[in-house]
Amino acid sequence: MRIPRTWPSVVFIIIPVFIITVDAVVLLRERLQPNEQKAIRLVKESNSRKENFTVQQYLYTTVYHRKSQGEPITIEGWRASESGVDGLFLVEFAYVDPEGRHIATWEANLLTATVTGKNDDALDLSWH
Repeated sequence: MRIPRTWPSVVFIIIPVFIITVDAVVLLRERLQPNEQKAIRLVKESNSRKENFTVQQYLYTTVYHRKSQGEPITIEGWRASESGVDGLFLVEFAYVDPEGRHIATWEANLLTATVTGKNDDALDLSWH
C-alpha cells in the first residue's frame, strides 16, 4: 500500500480545518439556542447528589431506570420560564409515580452559570 504524496496537506491542513469547522458549528448552535434551553441544559449538566454524576445522569439511573423496569411512572419532562429578573430562570423537571406528582424546581442563573435547588425534590437530585 502506497502513501500518497499529498499526505502532509491532508494531515496539516484538511483535518485541522475540519475540526475547526465542527467546533464553530457547535458553538454557533449553542449561541443561537433559546435562553430557556440554555437554562435547562445548565441544570441538566449541574452536579447531582451522586458523586461524579450530573443531574441528568442521576435522573437516568433513578427515575428513567425505574420506568424501564416497569414501574408506573409518567415523565412529564423539563420546562423553563423566565423568573422576571434578567438571566434568571425557573427550571422544572416533573414526573408522576405511585407516590404522587414530583416537580423538582431549580433557579438557573445564565449570567453566573449557577444552579440552586428551590424545593425538596430538586435538593434530593442535586447538591445545590
